[in-house]
Amino acid sequence: MKRLLMLFCLVCGCVAAAEQAYQNPPANAEEPLAKRFSALAAAQALDTSMRLWQEENRCIQCHANMHYGLARPLLNSVLPQPAEYDALLSELVEQRWPAKGLRYPMEPVVVSMALVAEDRASGVLRPVTRKALEKMLGTQRPDGGWTWNPGAPKAFIREYEGTLLAALNIVSAPGDFQNTAPAQTALARVRDYVPKHPPPSAYGKAMQLWASTRIEGLADKPLRDAIIKRLLSLRAPDGGWAIENLVVGTLSFEQLQLDLQRPGDAYATGFIVYVLRQAGLAANDARLRPALDWLKTHQRESGRWFVPSFTSRPNHVLSNSATAWAVLALAECGELLSGTESKPTTP
Repeated sequence: MKRLLMLFCLVCGCVAAAEQAYQNPPANAEEPLAKRFSALAAAQALDTSMRLWQEENRCIQCHANMHYGLARPLLNSVLPQPAEYDALLSELVEQRWPAKGLRYPMEPVVVSMALVAEDRASGVLRPVTRKALEKMLGTQRPDGGWTWNPGAPKAFIREYEGTLLAALNIVSAPGDFQNTAPAQTALARVRDYVPKHPPPSAYGKAMQLWASTRIEGLADKPLRDAIIKRLLSLRAPDGGWAIENLVVGTLSFEQLQLDLQRPGDAYATGFIVYVLRQAGLAANDARLRPALDWLKTHQRESGRWFVPSFTSRPNHVLSNSATAWAVLALAECGELLSGTESKPTTP
C-alpha cells in the first residue's frame, strides 16, 4: 500500500512539475519552431488553450476548442487530461441548456462531437452524451440539415459541414444509439440532404469523403476517388496543405483565389491527412509522407502549431484547432507516440 501511495504521489508530482515548468506564450507567427517534436508539449499547449478559452467564454466553439475533445484523449499516456473540459460539457448539457437554452443553433452538434469522442475511448455511452445527442437530433430540420450559426462570417464549418459532423456523431456513438429509430430517421434525412447541397469547396468535399467512410449512401466509389485525387492535387510544394486553398469558393471567402504556391499550415495538413487515412490511404502511403514530415518539423516551441485566424480575434484561436488536427493526423499514422517523437526538426 505504501508503495502504491508513493507511486501515486510521484506521478502526480511529475505531472504538476511538467505543468508548472510549461510556458505558453500568446500564439503568434514569430514564435520559434521547436527543436524536436514533442507529444508532451502538444498536450500542454492544448490544455492551456482550452483553459484560456473556457475561462473567457464558457462555451464550446468549432474553431476554438471543439477539436480539443477529439485529439486530447490520444495524449493521455503522456499527460492525463484535466477535468475542466468534460466538466464544462456536462454543465452545458445538464444545466445551461435546460435553464437558458442554446447559445447558437449548432451547439448540440459541437458539444456532442466532444462527448462522443470521450465515450468512444471508454466504449460506453454516458447518459450526458445521450442527452446531448438527443438534443442534437431535435434540432435537425425536416430537410435533413442543421442550421448554421449566424454571426460567424469567416467560419468554414458551415451548414453543410456541420450537418455531416452531426451525422458522424450519430454513427460514432458507442453502443446501439445509431440503431434507434430517431437516429435512423436523422441519417435518412442526411442522405437526402447531401446530394441536394453539393459542397462548393475542397474543404466541404473532404468532409463528404470523411462522412462517406462511415455512412452509406453519401458518396459512391467514383466520387470518393475523385475527391481523393482532388485533395492530393492541392498539396503545397512544402508537403502540407493550405487552408486558404481548401476554402476557395466558400461563402465569405470569395476574395480568395487558388494558389498552389501557398505554404502549408497545420489545420489543413492535419485535417487532410486524417481524412485520407479514413478514406483508406495507408499510414505508410508515400503520398502522405511529406505531410507527416511537415507536421513533425513545424511544431512551435510552445507545443502548438500556429495558424493565423481569419477574423480580428487577437488570440489566433484557429491555432487551437490546428494543433488538434496535427495530433489527430500523427496519431492516425502511428507517429504521435512512436520513437519518431524525438525526430529533430529541420533548421
